[in-house]
Amino acid sequence: MNKKAALTDYQIRPDKFKQGFMSLNNTSSIMNVTTVQPATLSQSLYPYNARIGVACVWIVAAVLGLVGNSLVIWSVVLSKKLRTVTNAFVVNLSLADFWTSLSYPWQAVAILSHGSWPLATEVPCYIAAVQFYTGLGASLYSLAVIAFNRFMLVTQKTETYSRWYSPRKVSAMIAATWVMPSIVFFLPPIIVIGDFGYDTQDNTCSDKDSHPRGQEYNLAQSLGLFPVPMLIIISSYTALYIHLKRHFRKQKRRRAQQRSPSQDVDGGTVGESTVSFTVVSESTAMPTNSVAKSNRRAISRQQLAITKNLFVVFFIFFLLMSPYFISLAVPSSRKFALYGATISILNSCVNPIIYTAKHPQFKLVLRQILRCRYSQIPEPSDWLKSVLSRQRK
Repeated sequence: MNKKAALTDYQIRPDKFKQGFMSLNNTSSIMNVTTVQPATLSQSLYPYNARIGVACVWIVAAVLGLVGNSLVIWSVVLSKKLRTVTNAFVVNLSLADFWTSLSYPWQAVAILSHGSWPLATEVPCYIAAVQFYTGLGASLYSLAVIAFNRFMLVTQKTETYSRWYSPRKVSAMIAATWVMPSIVFFLPPIIVIGDFGYDTQDNTCSDKDSHPRGQEYNLAQSLGLFPVPMLIIISSYTALYIHLKRHFRKQKRRRAQQRSPSQDVDGGTVGESTVSFTVVSESTAMPTNSVAKSNRRAISRQQLAITKNLFVVFFIFFLLMSPYFISLAVPSSRKFALYGATISILNSCVNPIIYTAKHPQFKLVLRQILRCRYSQIPEPSDWLKSVLSRQRK
């Protein structure tokens, strides 16, 4: 009887049945939205087509960085002639860039992912994040140490330079280039300021922007890795340029007074550097005016070459590294972070060219390595000598 009454009620009032069905349908739609939408929603800040292009750049940078920096390291292993204090810092720079380049393939995997780490374990992503930040920081501090070393090498006397760069102090300086970025990277997560791993916004293995204190972690990295090396590089190269300008001005004044070539300028010596300070010697049979003009031209060329080299070093460093660290420090520029990081990784490819391609001794050793003429490498190492002697037998 009750069933018939209920059936009759819906037959008499079909609008009530229709309303109940629509309510049930809406409820199921809401359930579908709340359960399906988060699984398909992408939090990435970058379109996928752009990420494909960026990933290609990272792969190319990985190949160039690994090959170029391994050649620099291999050159010092094979030749004793390259084992100087300055080149110790250059090798450390190559090791840092090589270490950073190892993370680029994993970064490319993360960049091409769809909202989550695509592999079964996230351990490679954690390792890649450590490699990227510690290697990048070590590279920046190595550039700063090289700049200061060149300043000391050129401006200070041999005794002062030897005291500053004893084997123990050089080892401590090299260790500091790795300790500083490691502290900047690991200390904030230890005290619960940020975290690192797969970042869903940038699609990279880096710091996690979704962390409640992620912006503080970004600011700590930006302030800890960039301003200090930048300040050291600017001050060292500026002071070096001022010193050289005064040096050549004194040289020009003395030559004008003596009306003859002079080998020693101001009682001091200009140390070995990657910049050439060779003064053209003229025959005493030449007229005095011709000698003076030739010396002035030589000094002008030297000043121009030094200025160009120092400007190139500073300009490339500032151009490649500034965008990424500015994007870390300024929250409104976070959409540029991936592109800034892509620009910064080119530093790993450029450094071997800047610090070895113009170095005559490095050029000679690299040329013999590329031609597989190991027997013609100047001052071969003991290991290379043993290998060559075995081949002859």
